[in-house]
Amino acid sequence: MKKSFLLFTLLFSVCLFSQNVTDYKYIVVPVKFGFLKEANKYNLNALTKSVLEKQGYEVYYDNEILPQDLAENRCKALYADMLENNNLLTTKIKLELKDCKNQVVYVSDQGVSRQKELVKAYVQAFRQVGKSVETLKSNPKPQIKDVVTQSKKEVAEESIGFQLFAQPITNGFQLVDSTPKVVMKLFKTSIDNFYIGQKDSQQGIVFNKNNQWHFEYYQNDKLVTEKMEIKF
Repeated sequence: MKKSFLLFTLLFSVCLFSQNVTDYKYIVVPVKFGFLKEANKYNLNALTKSVLEKQGYEVYYDNEILPQDLAENRCKALYADMLENNNLLTTKIKLELKDCKNQVVYVSDQGVSRQKELVKAYVQAFRQVGKSVETLKSNPKPQIKDVVTQSKKEVAEESIGFQLFAQPITNGFQLVDSTPKVVMKLFKTSIDNFYIGQKDSQQGIVFNKNNQWHFEYYQNDKLVTEKMEIKF
């Protein structure tokens, strides 16, 4: 029962909240920032990779071999860039993170230095950038499709095999067969077509995916998925 509540919590969280910076596991850093002529000029790329890794992210240069899941879906990563706004007296830089749709999701505080020697100026300015990046912490949330994919690997889907009819009750519905006999109860959540399901001693979640109802619950530490035909 605890595991069914855990599964519900994970899926519920994913549905309620859109992905933000802390939801990501991966960040890709270019080997050369656009405003510079050389790779890792002033050590900025290595510093960027290092400070992001300290916040729990898995960071890769854009010329490295990527993990399989990231290679198959580039939207699992954020993409770093360094922007400069220098003038004759001041070096100014800031770090920008974009998602796979090229939308900016994070901009660091601006690092500023009045050092005349550029090597020292960029390092000094980056210290301020790195300090603001310390507010980020990688805490990725599982995606619904990942949970479902893993579920299919662990156990084949089953089917109840007959149609159930939904009758309104307080806070949800009871599902009856043609007898009519109450087979299970559905309790409403704040998400449409997403219920807490109670069937005998089994408790899990009931949701609609691709016009097909599913009941998911744990049995002997295995995740079971039952297809259901429900008429509301």
